[in-house]
Amino acid sequence: MAIPVAITKGGRERVPQASALFAEAFATDPVITYILHNMPESKRLTYLPKYFNALLTAAALNDATFIEIDDFKSCVTMMHPGKKVDNPWTLIPAGLVQMLFDIGFGPCWRMLFEFSPMTDRCKLKGLRGQKKYFYVFFTATASSAQGQGLCTKLLNHWQDIASREKVPMWLEATTEKSMKIYAKCGFEVVERMTLGKGKVEPKGLKPVKEGGSVKGKEELEGVPIWAMVWWPEGSKPVGN
Repeated sequence: MAIPVAITKGGRERVPQASALFAEAFATDPVITYILHNMPESKRLTYLPKYFNALLTAAALNDATFIEIDDFKSCVTMMHPGKKVDNPWTLIPAGLVQMLFDIGFGPCWRMLFEFSPMTDRCKLKGLRGQKKYFYVFFTATASSAQGQGLCTKLLNHWQDIASREKVPMWLEATTEKSMKIYAKCGFEVVERMTLGKGKVEPKGLKPVKEGGSVKGKEELEGVPIWAMVWWPEGSKPVGN
């Protein structure tokens, strides 16, 4: 009989391990690639651990919970209702201000004035005025542990908590594969959004020359993102 793998949780002390896992898991993520596409690939990959360290530290300073399974084979970073990563009081201690200097104006613009407004608009639509919700900030599973259902177990754990509190959960899936995993957990697609349309290809990269020509803007599809919501039984607003 297989021994059940324990799920554990913590706070800021888990940022280093979570950062390492997310940096590896998101190395080719289309959204992260698009945000940082001004960087050469080698520089971008080298910078990812520092990038995630700043983001996750900001989350931790705003009471995020890091839940993991099987010695960080998989991890979910959860923001609790009423808490936000972009709290201005934690920007400097989290290192986000320094990160913005490191990555430059372009990535900052894409994060703050393209990605955030787009997802905020979707939340208004998908949450139907519900202001209290859990936000799945990041999820990741190590490449060596793919296909074992570890992320699903972590999400199910949070769904049990959200069910007791009668509070929905929100996330943005950045790949079709992850979207399908979340869908199996009961998350519903609110909208398929697109970042960088006319600027990059679906993998988040700038167009490359093919046969001496460059793809036109109309051919650059941009990066798809799936805004998704999960409602505890009996809590979904009538009419949705």
